[in-house]
Amino acid sequence: MPAYVKRDFDSRLRIALATNLPVRGSFVVMVGGSSSGKTRSLYEAIYELVPEWDLLQPADAAELLEAKNAPPRETVFWLDELQQFLGAHPPLTSECIRALVRRGNLVVGTLWPDQYAKWTAGREDVHLLVKSAFVIPVPDALNAEERSTAEDVAKRDSRIRDALDAREAGLTQVLAGGPRLVMCWEQPPTAYAKAMITVAADAHRLGVQSPLSTALLTEAMYGYLKKHQRVPTVDHWLTEALPHATQPLYGDVRPLYEVDDGRAGTSAGYTIADYLAQHVRRKRRTEPLPHEAWQALVTGLRRPEDLRRLAAAASARLRYRYAEKALTRLAEEFGDGRAAAELVDLLVRQDRLDTALEVLRLRLHADPRDLIATRKLAQVQDLVWRVDQMRPAGRTRSAGLDPVVAEFLADGGVCDGLRRDADAGDAIAAEHLIERLVDRGHLDEIRDRADRGEPRAAEALADLYAGWGEVDRLLERAERGERAAELRLSKLRRATTRGESPESEIAGLRAEVDEGSHEAALRLCTLLFELRDEANLRAELNAGTAGAADRLLALHTALGHSALIPLRAYGLDAVGALVTQPSMP
Repeated sequence: MPAYVKRDFDSRLRIALATNLPVRGSFVVMVGGSSSGKTRSLYEAIYELVPEWDLLQPADAAELLEAKNAPPRETVFWLDELQQFLGAHPPLTSECIRALVRRGNLVVGTLWPDQYAKWTAGREDVHLLVKSAFVIPVPDALNAEERSTAEDVAKRDSRIRDALDAREAGLTQVLAGGPRLVMCWEQPPTAYAKAMITVAADAHRLGVQSPLSTALLTEAMYGYLKKHQRVPTVDHWLTEALPHATQPLYGDVRPLYEVDDGRAGTSAGYTIADYLAQHVRRKRRTEPLPHEAWQALVTGLRRPEDLRRLAAAASARLRYRYAEKALTRLAEEFGDGRAAAELVDLLVRQDRLDTALEVLRLRLHADPRDLIATRKLAQVQDLVWRVDQMRPAGRTRSAGLDPVVAEFLADGGVCDGLRRDADAGDAIAAEHLIERLVDRGHLDEIRDRADRGEPRAAEALADLYAGWGEVDRLLERAERGERAAELRLSKLRRATTRGESPESEIAGLRAEVDEGSHEAALRLCTLLFELRDEANLRAELNAGTAGAADRLLALHTALGHSALIPLRAYGLDAVGALVTQPSMP
């Protein structure tokens, strides 16, 4: 390896690791971008402090959970890419880490900043676990003192000299082959190499963590190639793509790594280098995936964790036909009750109530004790009865979505029930109803309720008008003596006087979203909704930004777009065109 350049955080890292030894161990997590030096710094500290200890690099969370029952001593548990253990099924637990640390072991891991933000955003055990770690932030670039140290080291190691002289990336990234990795994707020798690397990067963007087989890669590559490039045989594609995509650059750094499947002499497929995955994600952030890529992933992935993440990514992008296939596989092949429930919600929105009932019956046949499926079965049976009452005479379910039925089924009849309770004088139901109407963009109903003197509806309507800059409408309601409109009008005028720029706010929020902030994602999508910026909302939808799907649907509702009903029920196809019929089995 190249000589090690000492970092400013090295002393803090060693203190974090050694403070409690030998009585008990520590849980330390290095947080930094790809190729920022997390693993090397951690290796140097561990080797200096406990060079004689055993080291265990578990394959998955299940192996760690098993170890907690009879934990060893003087062992380093190395959890590179900690998110794979946090998002496993079952996930890593606080109890497990405490059991290992109490025996005097060291548990160490690495995380990207966006993953750290994601896994500390909630109050579940897995979030509290990450919050309990001793965190060592690792900057992407060297500071002045570290660079001075590197200059001294460069006198003894030419590789450090070359990395310092490079201008396109930082020292640690260059040492990891970062610029060459980027060039392998941006300037490939063949279209097949570019397509293969892009498939792996896009799969990574959707949350896929397992290696991709050559069969899956080639099936997905079809959508990234031009028509004449598809004519040669698949063997030709692989011959043109694999040598370039897997060639070693600096040391063992390469765009795609071949991974074993747990047995000697076998291959499970290929995974993309982290640094390259981050680069392509930024470049293709809002690019839609072709149909062939979605299809290859939903049919070819073998790990349920990947299918769960894929289903979530598809739903976040309104690609419901792919979400349906992933959820169906999870329910049927892996007995996933949660996936079955999510699949039923999707089918209900599409008025495919008979199929939803069949999913629930199959689920209860497989597991009669599934309480969620039991409750959902009763709910869907009730929906069937209520929908049959409101369906126009002579119209069957096969005749397509009826607007009244579609509106009722959009949230499983929840708003319908809240309306009845609110109109009967239930204040809490009225509050919840307005919240849902705002979320779904039901401007007409909110206005009607505001005109009837409902204070919360008036406040919500004024907020919407203020967000959209509808000064005339606010002024009209303020002149009627509506206090909520007066307050929002005053606030809007102050903001106009200050000359606030929505473009700069959007850019700032996007930067926070790219760093993994869930709160910034919701704020960004709300801002775009208030600006009625459908183009940027669709861009965030393609990026899978949290809240983009809900805000786009709400905008369509508020503006009265005719495409709302099929969009809400069936979503979009791979390239973003409206789907007007449900996907077929």
